[in-house]
Amino acid sequence: MRTLIITGGSFDYEFAVSFLSQNKKNYDYVIAVDDGLSYAEKLGIRPDLIVGDMDTHGTDDIEEYLKNGARVIKLEPEKDDTDTERAVREAIKLGGDMDILCATGGRLDHLLASIHNLKIALDAGLNARIIDRSNIVFLKNKPFTVSRSECGKKYISFVTFAGEVTGIKLKGFKYPLDGYTLKPGSSRCISNELLDGYGTVEFDGGQDCCLIVINSSDVKSE
Repeated sequence: MRTLIITGGSFDYEFAVSFLSQNKKNYDYVIAVDDGLSYAEKLGIRPDLIVGDMDTHGTDDIEEYLKNGARVIKLEPEKDDTDTERAVREAIKLGGDMDILCATGGRLDHLLASIHNLKIALDAGLNARIIDRSNIVFLKNKPFTVSRSECGKKYISFVTFAGEVTGIKLKGFKYPLDGYTLKPGSSRCISNELLDGYGTVEFDGGQDCCLIVINSSDVKSE
């Protein structure tokens, strides 16, 4: 089971069409989040689940979706979590990994919250990614391998999610490390690059030990 979440940040139609032409068959379930429903409509996607307070998209067409078999979770505008967080929690119930489109390019507070929502999936033992034209963002709390096939953009950066990450070893990267401690506020691990097909990332574990991994490109220069 793999879920696609289309949320309500900025909508890059050209990128979304290109991405889905290559990946649409990989998804078993689609969740549209508030104005993500408008984006899904433009992409010709009928979601399996609609989540949100619908303060942006509105509710005029919700009855039609219900008649065609979609589930709808209508949230109150005043609540303790974001629409996107609720969508992530619903995706976790399905038991599979997830990708989130249209989470970037809008309000910075929502973007930061969405990155933190990835931790909910990670704690559930699932992989979740935020994807846009220039970035793939995910979290890791244990050693892992990065391959060029899954992270094909030029740069790979590492930022602490919370607290220090100790014992970082980077192998197969342009700028290797051997036992480095990455502290909050440091930009030491920004803009690294893979040398060949893959690289390994090792670090000391711990309950709160977590890295934000960002595979990115500079659209203007590439």
